[in-house]
Parts: sequence; structure tokens; C-alpha cells
Amino acid sequence: MIRGALAWLRERIAVEDADERIEGSGEPIMSPQHRRSSDAEGELGRLEELADETERDDS
Repeated sequence: MIRGALAWLRERIAVEDADERIEGSGEPIMSPQHRRSSDAEGELGRLEELADETERDDS
């Protein structure tokens, strides 16, 4: 009876292997300042060029 209780208690407190628990892409978590994707960076560049062209046309 005591062995069964100890086995049950060990099973309840056992910590799973971290590699088996953690799910995700495997990429490091970056700070919000550096989270922009390459697509977003490209779009920002395109919009900046468009704004520059619009400013030149207005001058």
C-alpha cells in the first residue's frame, strides 16, 4: 500500500523531459524591436521609396 502510494506520488511529481515538453519553431525568441519579418522590412522599404517619389513629384 505504501509502495503504491509512493509510486503514485513519484509519477505525479515527475518532471517531463524539457525537449519533449517544449513545442515551437526552434528559433530564438527575439525582442519586439527586432521582430520584423523580412517581408515586413521589404514592404516598409517599398513604402519609403514610394513616399520619396511622391515628395520628388510634388517639388
